[in-house]
Amino acid sequence: MTNIKNQVAASLKWKKNITYCASKLGITELKYLKIKQELKSERKKFRQKNKFFCNATKNAEIAESIDLEKGEGKISGTFDHEPKSAEEIILLLKIDTAKWKLSQYWNKQMGDHWRVSALISQIKNSEQKFFENLLENWTPKKYKISNTSYKNKFTNDPHCAIISLQDIHFGKEGNDTIDKDFEDTVKNLVQRAHAIHYLETMYFVVGGDLINMDTFTGTTTGGTPVDNCMSATEAYIQAFDAMHWAITYIKAFCNNLIVVYVPGNHDRLSSFHLAHALSKSIENDKITWDVKYEERKVHVWKNNFNAFEHGDKRSKNNPLIFASEYPEQWGATTNRTLFKGHIHTDRKVEYMTSNETAGFIEKTLPSLGKADYYHHSNKFTGNRRSGKLEIQHPLMGNICELTYQAI
Repeated sequence: MTNIKNQVAASLKWKKNITYCASKLGITELKYLKIKQELKSERKKFRQKNKFFCNATKNAEIAESIDLEKGEGKISGTFDHEPKSAEEIILLLKIDTAKWKLSQYWNKQMGDHWRVSALISQIKNSEQKFFENLLENWTPKKYKISNTSYKNKFTNDPHCAIISLQDIHFGKEGNDTIDKDFEDTVKNLVQRAHAIHYLETMYFVVGGDLINMDTFTGTTTGGTPVDNCMSATEAYIQAFDAMHWAITYIKAFCNNLIVVYVPGNHDRLSSFHLAHALSKSIENDKITWDVKYEERKVHVWKNNFNAFEHGDKRSKNNPLIFASEYPEQWGATTNRTLFKGHIHTDRKVEYMTSNETAGFIEKTLPSLGKADYYHHSNKFTGNRRSGKLEIQHPLMGNICELTYQAI
């Protein structure tokens, strides 16, 4: 390259107009443009000869900022030519097309180099295909349900039972007996409730940290590492089998069963897939499925306002929040209860007016899950591993609460 060409090439870094550059170099604007065009042509020929500047790509510094929870990110790199296609940008920035797709890109000239930036989004089809293949090639366990008539002989008054066993954490380290503990709890609570009241309707909650992890690398939805005793697929299958059995078993004790999905902070994606898979695998016109992805759910039974959430989004204004979001349901009832979990502790907070009517009760439910290293290291131990069931009267609301403690 001649000296004048070197000078023109160096002038590209000045980011000045043609008149200024030509004047500084002591040449005419026409000659400056001609040399600049020659440089551009030579660079183009070099690119064609050396496919996408492989050597430049290897030595290029690539910066990336990835948000796994949102499933998006930004990748940037500096190269000595301007890429002309999305395919070239994918190669230059080394984007893994099996996991990410190119959403948007832009180039900016910086002297004789180019700054290439791209926005990428996570491909979720891989996990979706995994669950589709899993369900196509897998037959759930079949459970024998007794043919005994479960019609209550003591009373014909309709009652409602709510069983919300959140924070089970299938797959968690130490939860080696969780499937048996869960089955024993469901059987004990449902049989005791049925023995004393006619259960017209039952609510059963699925989710709320049903599975300990949400990724194939064993982390939660937000990427937090947790202690696991099995793979994500094994935990999913164990959880599915347990929920499938529970729904089939509970339905034998009531006229109407309402299954409510509640997202948890450990397994937002897995539990959502699982709830939908359950709704497609169990056919019964007496079962209602609420498997919409919503942080908070409200169901009204007679004079009872029953709200469900996981509890990881804490607030001291829950009565106002639910009254604002569900004004019709709130105004039509006088018994209002929020069922939540998250902290693995049995706790109750009551918001009551002076005459103890038209109030709001927050019930934080215990967990059947065993303590792992995280709980021990933070001194979150000593809580009773148990499950609860509440029985409601059409007018009076909560009239009975049953507890079963896992041994």
